[in-house]
Amino acid sequence: MNELRESILSVGVADPETAVSVHATLGSDPALLAQAGDLPQSRQDADAWVKAKFLRPDGPFLEVAANAVADVLGEAPDKPTDDVLAAITTRPRTPYDLRAVTGLSETDLGVLLPHLEAAGLIRADANPLEPEAPFWTMDHRFARFHYAMLAVHLARWRRGYITDKLWRMTHARWDRYVCRPEFHRLAREWARNDPAAAQTTRLTVPDPRFRQLRTIELAAWTETGEPIALGTIRWKFQMVERQLKRLRYVRRLLGDPRTRLYCIAPRVEAAIAADPDPDLFVISPAQLLRRGANEPANAPDPASDTAPKGDLHPISRLVGV
Repeated sequence: MNELRESILSVGVADPETAVSVHATLGSDPALLAQAGDLPQSRQDADAWVKAKFLRPDGPFLEVAANAVADVLGEAPDKPTDDVLAAITTRPRTPYDLRAVTGLSETDLGVLLPHLEAAGLIRADANPLEPEAPFWTMDHRFARFHYAMLAVHLARWRRGYITDKLWRMTHARWDRYVCRPEFHRLAREWARNDPAAAQTTRLTVPDPRFRQLRTIELAAWTETGEPIALGTIRWKFQMVERQLKRLRYVRRLLGDPRTRLYCIAPRVEAAIAADPDPDLFVISPAQLLRRGANEPANAPDPASDTAPKGDLHPISRLVGV
C-alpha cells in the first residue's frame, strides 16, 4: 500500500508538484484542511497560500507550527533538542553527523534521539551500509516547518511588518527543507512497488579516492541486501546530466552491480532523455502519483491530468504504476 501517495492524492490538488508541496506543509488531516481555505492549484498559487496561512500573524498555522515541538513534548525544547531538530531538518543525519554538528556526546544523543523518536518528532531510516548508524529524519510536519522557516526570524514573522521580505529571504528553505524531503520519501515509496525490493533507502557511500562521502537519494535493496536500483532526485528544477554522471559514479563505488537507474525530476536535460542505456528510466512527479491498473481510485489522481497521452514508458511495466 502506497500510504504517502494515497495521502497526497486525498488532498485533491491536480498538479503533482503542488499536491506534494501542500501535503508536505500541511498533511491531509481533514480538520487542518478545513482551516486552510481554498488550496492552491499551481506552484505559483502555493507561494501566496503558504504566506497567508503559515507566515502571517493572522494566519491559522503560524502559531501551530511555532509551538509544535513544545506541544508534542509538553514543555519548551531546551538547546540540545533545538540543535538536534534544526540539524535533522536540513538533511537526514547519522549519529556521527549529529555529534559533529551539535557537539553533543554519544551518551547524550543516545538518550535524546530515542526520546524524540518516541514523541513522533523524528524517525530512524535504515542505513544498509552501516546498520548501526541510521539516518535520523524529521517526521513531524509542523516541527519541520518551524525549523525550516520560522525559528530564526520568529519574532519578525509574528510582528508581520516585513513578511514579504522575509519570504523572499527564506523561500528557498521552504522548497529545500519542507517540500523536497516529502518528494524524496514519495520516490522511495514508489520504488518499493518493485516486487524484488525489500526496502528503499537513502545511501551514503565512501569515496576513498577523494576522501569524501557520496550521497544518492534512492537505493532499492533485495531481502539479501543486494542493490537492484539506484536513483537520483531533483525537486522543482530541471535535472542536469552531471547528476546522472554522479549516480553512475556511485554505482561504480558500490562495485558496479547491475541495477536500474532512476532519474526522478519534473524535467531533465536532453542528454538524459536521449541516453541509450536500457537500464535508465526518467520518472516524473506524475508517475510517482499514478495508481496501478488494479488499484482502486478513492481520490482524484493528479497524474491522470498531467501524464502524457499513451505513455508507455518501460518503468510502468517494471513497477506497475
